[in-house]
Amino acid sequence: MPNGKRHYRLTLDEALGAHEEALRFGGRSGVINLGSIESAIARPYSGYYCAICSKAAALVESMVGNHGFADGNKRTTLILLNLLLERSGYRLTPSEKHGVIQKEVKDMILDVARKRLSFDELVEWFGKRITRT
Repeated sequence: MPNGKRHYRLTLDEALGAHEEALRFGGRSGVINLGSIESAIARPYSGYYCAICSKAAALVESMVGNHGFADGNKRTTLILLNLLLERSGYRLTPSEKHGVIQKEVKDMILDVARKRLSFDELVEWFGKRITRT
């Protein structure tokens, strides 16, 4: 499971920019609750999550669950996840049985939204797929 102490910290401006980027594929613009967005992007840095797998899981669970935007929360989450990983020196790789990371990530985010993955299962999911670049 990848670990490290120097992970990129997401900003509110990046979250808002990621939302605008997500809306290029459709959806309604707007922020429902700015505090929910701020909380979601701050959670990975609360001190409880040292490993990048835990930080990624905290971000995804909070962004998907908090519904800070009027629309496009899952797509925004995907963009922010990629930003967190890339700028921290990591990337997602497909598991051996699937081979297509985009489908795996889409399915994972939908499972989080449907509450089919616990936080610990999400950490394990990332642990199998995050590698250093």
